[in-house]
Amino acid sequence: MTEALKIAKRYFELSNTSDFSGIKNLLAESTTYSSQTTGIYLGRENILTMQRTFHGKFSSLKWQVNSVEEIKPGVVLFDYDFAGELPDGKKVEASGLEYVTVYQGKIRHIEIRNKPAR
Repeated sequence: MTEALKIAKRYFELSNTSDFSGIKNLLAESTTYSSQTTGIYLGRENILTMQRTFHGKFSSLKWQVNSVEEIKPGVVLFDYDFAGELPDGKKVEASGLEYVTVYQGKIRHIEIRNKPAR
């Protein structure tokens, strides 16, 4: 398994446990993040603030990885399903594609896209 694949998989594991200090260690100071749902963020601290806010909306959440592959050197693609529960019991589900770009041992970019319609 390549370093990029290990780091990207670890990022998903840490996200599933809301381990923000662990996530922080994987991100470069200048990491960028782009999602159609939450917006565009520049810098590790801005990304972590957004993630804390997102995770804080849920009483439970989990990303289920359907497939993962390194599609180019350093670029890892996840196909995932998300399931969360809000404090009022409402269920939230989503599916998507997440690209995690790793360079020199750090995540440099995260991009989340909707899955194309079939």
